[in-house]
Amino acid sequence: MESLLHKFYAASISIGPDGSMLVASTKDRVMIWGAIFCFIGATSLISWLIYKSSRPGKAALVTFVVSLIIPVLIIPSVRQEYIHVTRSEITIESGEWYKPSRTVLKMSNLRKLHETDNQGFFPGNLIGDPNVSWHLTRLDGGLEEMELNQFFNAHRMVVAYYFIDRGFWVERLEDRMRESY
Repeated sequence: MESLLHKFYAASISIGPDGSMLVASTKDRVMIWGAIFCFIGATSLISWLIYKSSRPGKAALVTFVVSLIIPVLIIPSVRQEYIHVTRSEITIESGEWYKPSRTVLKMSNLRKLHETDNQGFFPGNLIGDPNVSWHLTRLDGGLEEMELNQFFNAHRMVVAYYFIDRGFWVERLEDRMRESY
């Protein structure tokens, strides 16, 4: 089951000739969302055909209409999601196709990157990762906080190791949890 859930965050990770890293959505992500839509759509249409005039039939039709959100909003959004990491900045592209979101996080003048778990009722994504925020401490004393989206949260360790390998001080949540045992 866990391998199936990981498909919701499938990504290709590549290092460019300039040393930058790109974490981009793969076709597996699009395919799993398409499969979910096909399953929900087919199930609700069959249920509607069986129970047309009754209350379950009406609920099945509503379920089918609501499931159209997947191919209209979710799949196009999933296709465009990526994280581009260089030594000096992180660029995160996400959001819906009609309202894309680009976040650029400058990594220059960075003293420390610290992860915290935002306690919440639900996990940060489907695979059960915690809700994580990154706290950046600058050399000039400035502080920034960044709440990670689901895709970034699922691949935050790859990004953290990218910066650890380049000499940045990164305090990962998992490292602190391991030390407390």
